[in-house]
Amino acid sequence: MTELLVRLFIKNPDDTNDVKVRGRYGLLCGLVGIACNVILCSLKIAVGIITSSISVIADGLNNLSDMGSSVITMIGFKLAGKPADSDHPFGHGRMEYMSAFVVSVIILIVGGELFISSVKDLINGTAAPVYDKTAIIVLTVSILVKLWMFIFNRKLGKKINAEALMATAQDSINDCITTAVILAAVIISMLFKPSFNLDAVMAAAVALFIIYSGLSAARDTLKQI
Repeated sequence: MTELLVRLFIKNPDDTNDVKVRGRYGLLCGLVGIACNVILCSLKIAVGIITSSISVIADGLNNLSDMGSSVITMIGFKLAGKPADSDHPFGHGRMEYMSAFVVSVIILIVGGELFISSVKDLINGTAAPVYDKTAIIVLTVSILVKLWMFIFNRKLGKKINAEALMATAQDSINDCITTAVILAAVIISMLFKPSFNLDAVMAAAVALFIIYSGLSAARDTLKQI
């Protein structure tokens, strides 16, 4: 699938030193990210609203932020491909690293908002959501899609040595883990019906993981800027 998309979308894909080719890679990854995340976000928010699940809604909002990250990545590659000028005598190549840093900041914001919402639910004693099989199906599909996106962005990121795409790949694998945790909470809630709000507990745990990942990605990217 990856090779097919590259052949269809990019002319001379092996000439990775050409700024125009790099720009096409960035555009391709951005468009794929936007398409996948719009679908996942819509499905999760719909299921989350129906079941009143804050963790599923938050996971959908995380996909929405991923869509924004894809847009930023596309802009970063576009700016990086601009020729050198009087203000940037060595070109705009560092814009790739800047876009990777912005992705990391977005991850941190999403994690912080999710953690605050989860803690509020725990403090207020909000009732646990009631799930059905639809939630399991949507979350499972999301994990598979995000796993493919990780492979896709990592492969192309290595091919053109792009930190922005590697950051996006890391975010995708983080999404796989967080969605898997939420899926486990859904299954446990359906089978055992715990007396406490497991949904809010898992959402808080996922938020902390997202924050840690965002901090790590930001630190690594700042070293390159």
